[in-house]
Amino acid sequence: MPYLHSFFWPSLTGRNFLVVITIAGLSLVSGCRNENSPSVIFTDNSIKTSIPESSLLIINPKKPDQNGTEKVAEIPDDNRHVPVEPGIPYQNLAPAYPSYPDGQETEFKLALNVPPSGPGQLHKPADAAERKQRKAEIMNKARFSGNEMSLWMPLLENPHPGPEETFYILFATSGVSFGGAEDIVEQYTSYNSSTVKAGFRIPILYLRTTRGRLHDWEFDPDFDPSIQCGNRRIADDSLNDVIRFATEKRLPVLFTLNGGIWADAACDVPDWDINDQLEKNPLNCQWNEHDRVMPDHYSKTLPGSLDSPELSRGLTLNVYAAEVRRYKKRNLQAAGRALLDFFRDNPDLFVGVSLDPDVYNNPFVADRQWYDYNPHTIRQFREWLRSSGPYDGKTADGTPDLTNYRKKRPLSLMEVNQLAGKNWKKWNEVQPPRVFPKYPRPYWKDPWVREWELFRRHLVDLHYDELSQWLAETGIPVSRIYSSQGFSGHSDKLMPFAVRLDSPVKNFDSGGMSMEGAKPDQGHLGAILYGPSAVNAVRMEGNNSLFATFRRFDENWAVTEYNTSDFRSPADLAILANGYRSFRDLFNYGARFVSPMAWNGSNGIYAGQKGFTAYTAIRNTPLEDAIRDFMVSHANLPRHARYWGFGMPAHKDADGWEALEGSQILWEGDTALLVPASGKAILSAHLESQIDPRYHNQLVLGLQQPEKIMAITVEVADSANQSYVRLTTVEDPSLVHDTLGIHLPLAWNGNIQPEKIRITIQFHAGVEKTRLHYISLHPSSIQPDRKLQ
Repeated sequence: MPYLHSFFWPSLTGRNFLVVITIAGLSLVSGCRNENSPSVIFTDNSIKTSIPESSLLIINPKKPDQNGTEKVAEIPDDNRHVPVEPGIPYQNLAPAYPSYPDGQETEFKLALNVPPSGPGQLHKPADAAERKQRKAEIMNKARFSGNEMSLWMPLLENPHPGPEETFYILFATSGVSFGGAEDIVEQYTSYNSSTVKAGFRIPILYLRTTRGRLHDWEFDPDFDPSIQCGNRRIADDSLNDVIRFATEKRLPVLFTLNGGIWADAACDVPDWDINDQLEKNPLNCQWNEHDRVMPDHYSKTLPGSLDSPELSRGLTLNVYAAEVRRYKKRNLQAAGRALLDFFRDNPDLFVGVSLDPDVYNNPFVADRQWYDYNPHTIRQFREWLRSSGPYDGKTADGTPDLTNYRKKRPLSLMEVNQLAGKNWKKWNEVQPPRVFPKYPRPYWKDPWVREWELFRRHLVDLHYDELSQWLAETGIPVSRIYSSQGFSGHSDKLMPFAVRLDSPVKNFDSGGMSMEGAKPDQGHLGAILYGPSAVNAVRMEGNNSLFATFRRFDENWAVTEYNTSDFRSPADLAILANGYRSFRDLFNYGARFVSPMAWNGSNGIYAGQKGFTAYTAIRNTPLEDAIRDFMVSHANLPRHARYWGFGMPAHKDADGWEALEGSQILWEGDTALLVPASGKAILSAHLESQIDPRYHNQLVLGLQQPEKIMAITVEVADSANQSYVRLTTVEDPSLVHDTLGIHLPLAWNGNIQPEKIRITIQFHAGVEKTRLHYISLHPSSIQPDRKLQ
């Protein structure tokens, strides 16, 4: 396939167009209805292959230059000027894009004789101009051939591995009935492979999309999303509309069943939303340390995906809020039952369910307040301290049996007084701390504050456990249920967030969040990641990285909401390197899927303009470039494989590998070079929990000129034992290779938990350097198609 030169002309976006470009005998057809839906297609009379592209030369077919100006694109490689010919029809290609207007009225044809160039090659930017002095940057981006998409097929034992063995990229969106998910299929179908697929994620507000007050707020899977409150819709989607769309488009989908703090944030509609109705009763709400329940609109300026969100009044998590628990369980299970038929009929499309995002004992408020001091929450705190009431199996008032959540060592009233420095005579006098001084004694070192914080973490843990249990009771498989907790990085002045339920108290209000508490009892850990968290670059309690810690808690963890841009810097788009590294690590640390924000969010072409929000931007951003590159480089890689490709065409990266004992990793163009010293090169990496002896029994080295290699040794070491254990040594002529590279079988012995890996390569005499395309670990063996002679 010839190199695809792609163009973008922002001043003409938003207009209907159809452009035909002929490149080396192939025709490229481009159609667009708005600034969010560019796409292209290659065809050669008989073959039609959709190839999405986000950057195109956009020409308005209805309004050519009033003076009949000939538009010119300049290709700097040989200074050629390419004319655009008006009025040439190309009607036989219009059926490829029947949804585009004016498909039978092609107005321009652009003929280019572009010489073939290798995949991964990046040309210099050029200027495009027309006589009206309209200028824009033309970015020449590499696109890959079908051969590269099928590169890893020989190592894929099952060409149809199924949903459990597929890595999904699920673009968050909303308003399916209003076009909110349009073009995902067109843009990403050609990037799909057996093991990496694009889809979408939709929030379903199960306490808000109801049959209304007259029907006791029963969940309505056919809720009419056109119903409004003020100038916005009550909810953007109904469950059955999303199911129909996913089924029609054959598009994988993750449902966020949201009855949490964000579910009623848009506006107050108690006639439809039982959440809004319940919040009218203070006993259903979270209270601050001053025994107040704040108005819902108290904080209007907090960053989020909604303007002026109503986030300052949240439902309590205590088990005595009988009305709250009854409605949440009833409506969540109604939504689960409605999803069950879809799952049974379309198991390949139903990625799963994520539950209530951002569960905290802390409504979002602009000034520091501590929660939850609801009288019933304090009652439960007392019972938790002494292991009484539901913690002793007494389930009066419809409370659940919480004996499995008992404190390891219950406290007596005397011990409570010692911890709190009080002289309470009766248990019903016991109160949680309400003052949190930093001086002279920091509150995070106070033993009574610690008891209160451990209890708040328990409440969050219990809530996710119950939500997962209620949903699993409907028949939704536990393997497809996920929490959705936020794990944001903090400034250097703040301690890392809590990993375990009994982690030390922090010098900030965590709202009861912990990683352990976000892992539901009947489901998987789902994480919300932005900025540094999305790039696996936040400080942690221990020595392990964020993603490594996720994997230690749950091998099938996932990312339920995500952007590499930081919500604390809404104007700043994250750089390409962050997107590349983020997706590299998400895959290598075993994430099940990732849901980028947001398909219908801000568009990258408007970066720098008023209203642009980087952390909701995917389309036409560096992150989208990283996503497309990832889908190509990882196409058909088994999900449990590990892959280091040393960057992408526009970004070089050592991927955590270093060369030892005088050998070097250098770059020549876009390719990593391995430079031996004294005939030997040693590669080493600290890979935390990325390596797993249960899966990784084969290593593939994408080395050029394997016939020049004398021997290769692979060794590993764990963090407890610094000495290396040899997994394999293979010498010439026993080295085997095929078109993928050199295949090395790995023999695991003992119970080592590998943290480090070292690869020693010995070369025959005279080798000065060799290209290193990738290093990959695989969970299966193959028979190479030829041996090294």
